[in-house]
Amino acid sequence: MIKDDQKEELEITEKDNVQDVELVTDEATEEIEVISSEMKEVDNPEYKDSQKVNYLDSTILNLKTYDLNEINEIDQEMTSISSIDNEDLFDSNIAQLNEKQLVMGKVVAVNDKEVLIDIGFKSEGTVSLSEFDIVPTIGEEVEIFLVVFEDRHGRLILSKERADFENKWLKLRTAFSEETEILGVITKRIKGGMVVDLGGINSFLPGSQIDIKPVSDFDAYLNKEYNFKIVKFNEMRQNIVVSRKALMSDSYDQNKKEILDKIDVGDELDGMVKNITDFGAFIDLGNGIDGLLHITDITWGRINHPSDKVSIGENIKVKVIDIDEVKNRISLGTKQLTVDPWATIKDQYSENTKVVGKVVNIMNYGVFIEVEEGIEGLVHISEFSWTKHIKHPSDIYKVGDKLNVIILSVDVDNKKISLGIKQLTENPWSKVEGKYNVGDVFEGNINNLLSNGFYVQIDQDIEGFVSNNNISWTRKIKNPSDMFKQNDTVKVKLIEIVTEDKKIHLGIKQLSDDPWEKINNFINEKDHLNGKVLFTMDKGIVVLLDNDFEGIIPASKLNDNIDNYKVNDKLSLNVEEVNTENRRIALSILDDNSESNADKSKNDDNAVEDTENNETDNTTASKEE
Repeated sequence: MIKDDQKEELEITEKDNVQDVELVTDEATEEIEVISSEMKEVDNPEYKDSQKVNYLDSTILNLKTYDLNEINEIDQEMTSISSIDNEDLFDSNIAQLNEKQLVMGKVVAVNDKEVLIDIGFKSEGTVSLSEFDIVPTIGEEVEIFLVVFEDRHGRLILSKERADFENKWLKLRTAFSEETEILGVITKRIKGGMVVDLGGINSFLPGSQIDIKPVSDFDAYLNKEYNFKIVKFNEMRQNIVVSRKALMSDSYDQNKKEILDKIDVGDELDGMVKNITDFGAFIDLGNGIDGLLHITDITWGRINHPSDKVSIGENIKVKVIDIDEVKNRISLGTKQLTVDPWATIKDQYSENTKVVGKVVNIMNYGVFIEVEEGIEGLVHISEFSWTKHIKHPSDIYKVGDKLNVIILSVDVDNKKISLGIKQLTENPWSKVEGKYNVGDVFEGNINNLLSNGFYVQIDQDIEGFVSNNNISWTRKIKNPSDMFKQNDTVKVKLIEIVTEDKKIHLGIKQLSDDPWEKINNFINEKDHLNGKVLFTMDKGIVVLLDNDFEGIIPASKLNDNIDNYKVNDKLSLNVEEVNTENRRIALSILDDNSESNADKSKNDDNAVEDTENNETDNTTASKEE
C-alpha cells in the first residue's frame, strides 16, 4: 500500500515538472521573437515605417476643431469652476483650524508610544499614548488640542492632556460666569488659607472663606469634599479663588431671616459664649444664629473687659434688646434681665447716708466710687479733705481701695450721685479762729511745693500757705524749689486767717525784723562787698551778697560780655547805690576781679613767665653755639 502511494506521488511530480518546462520554453520563445522583431526594426528602416500607426488619423479618432474664441470661453469656464471647488475645500478643511484650540480628530494608527490622529490637515498629528487614560481604537473620534501646526521638525503637534485641561477650564469659566456651584476637595494648608482641587485644577480658598463661623482647627477640613463658589477668576494668570462661606451665607441669611421673624424684642433666650472681643461677646443662639452682647449691656455696673463677667463656652441667658431687620443683626443684653438699680435708688440711698464703696476709676478731678453694682458716685477732689491741698487723687488713692463716703446729693434723672469724704469728720475750720491767732509760730513739714509758694502742715488737719513774697525780706524768690524741697521742716509765723476762703497765710520772713528799715546798719554806698552770681538777664546780673541781700549789676557797669558770667561765679563788688524806697541795690565790679578773670590773669602771668624762660633758654643756646 505504501509503495503504491509513493508511486502516485512520483508520477504527479514528474507531470508538474514537464508542465513547468513547457511554460518556461514558451516564455523564452516569446522573448526571442520580440528581440528578433526589435533587431529587424533597427536594421531595416522600411520595416520600421511599415509598422508605424498614425493615431491622429480621422479613421481612428473622431476629431473636432475649435477656433480661438471657443478655446478662451472653455478656459474661463474651467477656471471659475476650479476656483469655486478649491475655495470650498480650503474653507472646510483649513480655514477652521487654528493653533491653540480644541479640534476633533480621527485615530488612524496606534503604536506602543504614540497615537496618530487625522484632523483634516495636510498631515496627521501625533499624541503621546501616555496622555490617554484608555487606549483609543482606530477610527475613534477624539477631541484634542492643536498645539502647533509645525514644530522645528515639521511635525503637527497635538495634546490630549491639554484638551482635557481646556475642557475643565471652560467648565470652571462657565461656573464663574453663571455663579453655579462646583465640587472640590481641600487638599492642603498654605499661608492664608487652603488649596482646593477642582477636578485637576487647583484653586485658593482663603481662611476667612472656609466657614461662616471663625475657624480654629483648619486641619479638620483636609481631604474633605465640599461645594464651592468661584469668587475670582483670572484668565491671564490662570488663578482661581473659591469660597465656601459665600454658599453658606446665602442659605444662612435665608435661614437667619426665617428665625429672626420668629424672635421678638424682649424675648429671653439661652445661648453660649462663642467669642469675646474688647467691645463685647458673641453669643451662639443655635441654628447658626449669633447675637452681640455689647460690653455696656453685660452689667449695670462698670467693667473693663467682657471677660470680667463672661467666658468662652459659658452657657448664659440673654434678653433680645434690638433686632436690625435690614442687616439681620440681633443685639442682646444680660443686665436687662434684672431691674435697673437706679429705678429704686431713692428708696435705698438719700442725702447724708453713709456707705462703703470701692474705687473703680480715678480722674484728675476726682474718683468714682461703686456703692453697689450699677450705682457709682463721684467724690470730687475738693471733697477729699477740709484742709489738705491735693494735686491729684492718685497721690492718695488707687483703684480697688475701699472707702467710707457720705452721699451729698442724688440726681436720678442724670444718674449721678455726689459723694464726700471730708464730711465724715468735723470741719476744723469752724474752730480755727478760736484755736489759732495771728502771730503764732509753728514748725511743720512742707507738704506741697508750688511755683508761687508752698503748703506747711501746722497741725494734724490744718495747712497754711507760704507765698514767695513772704519767704525773705532781702531776696526776690522766683521759685521756692530753688531754696526748699518736699518734706523740709520749716519754722513759720501765722500772719492771716481767712475763714470764708478756709485759708491760713504763713510767713518765714515775718520771724525777723525787716532789715530794710535799718539798711544803713548793713550796707552803704561805696562799700566793698563780695557776692556770687544768682542769674543773668538782659538788664544785668543779679548777685547774692554775703549779708544775704540781693543786688544788681547793670549791664552798663559790666566790663565784659554778660554771657561770660556764669551762675555761682564769685565777684568783688562796689556798692553804687542803695534805693530804700524801691528796695534796690546797684553794684559794680571792682577791677573785674571775678574768679574767672583771676584765672585768666593767672594764665596770662604763666604765659608771660613761660615766654621769658624760653627767651633765656634760647639766649643760652646761642652763646653755647
